[in-house]
Amino acid sequence: MIVRMPKAAPMLLTLMLTACSELPPAKLQLVDISTAEIGYAVTFDSDVDFLGYYEQGHRWRPAVNKKLVCSLARPPNFDAANYDKEAASGDMELVSARQVGNRSVFRYKALLHFERWESGSSMSFGDGHYVDGLLPPASAMPCKVRILVLFGMRYLSETLYLPTDALKKLARQRARDDAATLSGAWGR
Repeated sequence: MIVRMPKAAPMLLTLMLTACSELPPAKLQLVDISTAEIGYAVTFDSDVDFLGYYEQGHRWRPAVNKKLVCSLARPPNFDAANYDKEAASGDMELVSARQVGNRSVFRYKALLHFERWESGSSMSFGDGHYVDGLLPPASAMPCKVRILVLFGMRYLSETLYLPTDALKKLARQRARDDAATLSGAWGR
C-alpha cells in the first residue's frame, strides 16, 4: 500500500517549525546603565523569565542566540537578518528573581557593545568617542530582547528605551578615562 503525503504537508511542517513562541512579549523596565570593563552594563526587569523558558524544559527548541539588541535605524529594525543596522547588542544573564505581590519579577543584566562595521564585514567595538558621536542627544534608543530559537523561531520582547543622554555621558567619561590611561602609559 502506498501512502501519499498531501501537498500541503510540507507547508504545514514549515509553519509548525517557524511558528512564533507561545511566550508573551515581556514588558521590560530599565533599572540601571553603567560602564563595564568592555561595553556598557544594562540592568532591567522583566515580567517574563524568557531565558529560563528556553534553557529549562524546552530542550527540543533550544535558543541559539539570546541578546538585548538596540537599533538606531528609522524605523527600528530587530530582524536578525539586518544585524548591520543594529547599533548595539549584548548577551544577557539572569541576575535575580523575586515575587512582588502576586507577580514575578526577573532582573537581567546585558553587556551591551556598540558595533562599527568597516569595509562591509569587519567589526570593531566603538570607543567612547565613537559612541558619543553615534547617539543622538535628548532621545531614546529602542532595544528588545531577541532570542533566536532552533528551526527559525524567534522571540521578541516589548521595547525598552535607553536614554541616549545617559549613554552619551558614560561614553564621554569612558573616553576621558581612556585618554588618561594612554597619557599615563606614555608618560612613564
